[in-house]
Amino acid sequence: MKTFLLAFVTASLVPLAVHASCRIHNDTGWEFKVESGNTSNQSVGAHTTTSIAAGKIKGVDAKSGKTISGSCKDGDSLEVKDDHGIPVLSLK
Repeated sequence: MKTFLLAFVTASLVPLAVHASCRIHNDTGWEFKVESGNTSNQSVGAHTTTSIAAGKIKGVDAKSGKTISGSCKDGDSLEVKDDHGIPVLSLK
């Protein structure tokens, strides 16, 4: 019975962790390498839309040094816009 319960709990929790993501649209010319949740080296290219892990967000464009930061919850939709040379991350 203990083995069955452990397998059930493990199988129940894994899908929740794997699918926790938010959508991000980068409307700028910068390409960001992003850390979010417990995941690093996520690419958010210029003028693209992609999914990243939910959680606290830190991103940097290697060429310009421009940064973004914030957070997202599972299912959120975010957008990066250029505000007079400053990348701004906001909920969409």
